[in-house]
Amino acid sequence: MLTTLWVRQIAHLPKCANSRVACAPSFLAVTQPPLQFSLVHRASFSSQHSQFTRSAAGPLMAERELIGKDKLVLRGLQFHGFHGVKQEEKTLGQKFAVDVDAWMDLSIAGETDSIYDTVSYTDIYRIVKDVVEGPSQNLLESVAHRIASATLLKFSQISAVRVEVKKPHVAVQGIIDYLGVEIVRYRKDMAGISP
Repeated sequence: MLTTLWVRQIAHLPKCANSRVACAPSFLAVTQPPLQFSLVHRASFSSQHSQFTRSAAGPLMAERELIGKDKLVLRGLQFHGFHGVKQEEKTLGQKFAVDVDAWMDLSIAGETDSIYDTVSYTDIYRIVKDVVEGPSQNLLESVAHRIASATLLKFSQISAVRVEVKKPHVAVQGIIDYLGVEIVRYRKDMAGISP
């Protein structure tokens, strides 16, 4: 027995012919095996499912593959930097807060209790500090990308990294905790990309 999974395509709706209005969203039916498959069948399906989710549903589904996996966690790193489009942001600077998750297998380090079998938090902290306190970037997207790619390039053990860069003090009319960006980068997708 097979189940059907409906996936809504949400990225860039196509334009209707002879119209300036976006067409209604399209849906894609995907057939999925039932949950009672054996572990061998599940492993085989898992790799097929991975290929589907990356192409049709994009990064959201790929992120779900990381849930429950081992990771290093760095939260609330704060630095003064000079990033932004406005001239006052580049001259006066402001506070930036950064969170990082770095996915890697921590089982060997758990067994050996040795720093040599893991990645030191302080090494990732230094990368974040160097980027945030380093040369001015216009966009937070660029700051986050530089942190993620430098982390993946330096540590081959890390398979994926999530970086969230937040601006707590933004000149907007309203009450906010922060504005920012969050990105996820995978080692397999970083070939040929520099920080």
